[in-house]
Amino acid sequence: MPHQAAFLLPASYGQDGRAVRIQAVALRLAAHGIGVNLRHATLPPRAPAVARPVAALPAAAAAAARAR
Repeated sequence: MPHQAAFLLPASYGQDGRAVRIQAVALRLAAHGIGVNLRHATLPPRAPAVARPVAALPAAAAAAARAR
């Protein structure tokens, strides 16, 4: 059974930057007889953001808003 490992590169590298880094590592590993299988990983969806409470308007401002 082959050894398996996963590596994630930061999004800040950009798509082209990640591709160059992955290609360089794959070539170096291949020189040592180590094969590399690449798969696009999808992350699970993030939980929705929670709305933060908004401070209540002062009574005079709230009354003026209702009067409109």
